[in-house]
Amino acid sequence: PGTPSTPPATTPTPTDTVDHLEDAGTAKLTAMAGDAFGKRISTRAETEAGKAVAKVRVRFTIVGDTDTTFTGGESVATVATNSSGVAVAPALQAGEKTGAVTVRATVVGRTVPGLDYKATVTERAADALARTGDAALTCAPGGEFADQVEVKATYQGAVADGVAATATLITSADDATANDKGPYFKDADDKTVRTLTGVKTDAKGLLKLPKLYADDTTGTFLLRITTAGGATLTVELTVAAAETSSPSPSASPSA
Repeated sequence: PGTPSTPPATTPTPTDTVDHLEDAGTAKLTAMAGDAFGKRISTRAETEAGKAVAKVRVRFTIVGDTDTTFTGGESVATVATNSSGVAVAPALQAGEKTGAVTVRATVVGRTVPGLDYKATVTERAADALARTGDAALTCAPGGEFADQVEVKATYQGAVADGVAATATLITSADDATANDKGPYFKDADDKTVRTLTGVKTDAKGLLKLPKLYADDTTGTFLLRITTAGGATLTVELTVAAAETSSPSPSASPSA
């Protein structure tokens, strides 16, 4: 018996038939630092004629200088396309670095152009601020306030942790510039400070401001706290001389 004159024809694998990758309706990808992305990347493998190709492995790679990962901490994930030719990447988990993130989809075992997806990591934000206590903030001239101001930040009702905030003793409700008189904070060198920057809420969304002091100016003053994301809270501070304990006229002996 002679050898066959032609080798048996090899059936192309699904991977061999892939001509290009298409986006399969991926929504806008955005998340705050530290949060999981709500939307996932979907990629469809297609033949030259635009027919979907199932059972093809698509590799998703997070490229560039970012600490955003897929859920589980990996920067690469490989997913097989389903019967519709679509591979859905694992959810993305935002790191602390803000800005643009690129995720590249490629076909494993075949050289076709990769498809890049852009995701955006925004800074941690709050949309509401509230005081944790309701004690009136009062102080005698030249004294110090007994209570430190503490606020809780939330975003869509959930704890807003790690959110940058600024606290300013403002001139008036209509003038957000720092006051040149009235209550103040002290810096590390005991110098008067009326604007605090670079403070952040803790893991529970709480921010406790340093102790406040009063100069000799009496009256009502305003402390405004603002966060990334636009949440604002204005707190009233009162500086008033302690009331004297002289007997009231009604208690004085009659003439």
